[in-house]
Amino acid sequence: MNIRAGGRRVALVLGGSGDIGGAIADKLAAEGADIALAGRSAARLDDVAAALRERFPECRTLVCANDLAQPSAADTLVGEVVAAFGRLDMVIAAAGTIKHGDFLSLSSRDWTEGFEAMFFGTVRVVTACWPQLKKHQGHLVTVTGLFAVQPSARGALPSAIAGALLNFTKTTAEIGLRDGVSVNSVLPGPTDGRRQSENLRARPGAAGQDDAALFKGHAERFGIDRLARPDDIAELVAFLTSDKAHHIRGASIVLDGGFSRLI
Repeated sequence: MNIRAGGRRVALVLGGSGDIGGAIADKLAAEGADIALAGRSAARLDDVAAALRERFPECRTLVCANDLAQPSAADTLVGEVVAAFGRLDMVIAAAGTIKHGDFLSLSSRDWTEGFEAMFFGTVRVVTACWPQLKKHQGHLVTVTGLFAVQPSARGALPSAIAGALLNFTKTTAEIGLRDGVSVNSVLPGPTDGRRQSENLRARPGAAGQDDAALFKGHAERFGIDRLARPDDIAELVAFLTSDKAHHIRGASIVLDGGFSRLI
């Protein structure tokens, strides 16, 4: 549970309007946390926040629409969260829609904007929130994706960013040992949801298929019974931010249904 003697814990979810971020917010709220949602789309964030309040009337929510590619956004975001709740205990970095394609199809601007929003934005948020995480012996979980360790030419940009984020998470975990902050990374494989649907529909032969058929066919290509679901990732994040996971530090946990052969 996310209720301790000092009161309800507060979680900041980057990418809170996405399928994965929304599922994580829902699970942490179910565990008793108050939730700050960050992302670019105020309308989508408002929808997630409203759903949380409906399901969990005791849950306090905060919507922070921002663009983490802007250098000042991180300090503003963390300041808003602490002003609203008085503390910050958990940061879950699950942000981002990144342009796919091989490196020949990507412009210099694609690379710069992708790293500014996804990598440098996350680094700046972690830096800004670290004093709070240290004070409350909190948790940082980055959701980097399997691209971090199994890159793909067709996903050149997300592969590069995921790899950079995983390395940043590993080095941050070392500081976390000193400061009493739990730092881990989750590496999901292909996951169903809005973004996966959009990617699959852009491929030849997708016309006329519903999401269920597209997801089933995609899973079969990997030899697994189904794609990951946002709830699968949310369950793991909730565990990693609980007292039961106290001794899991600096881990990078693959959640892919078993299709990768990583050692």
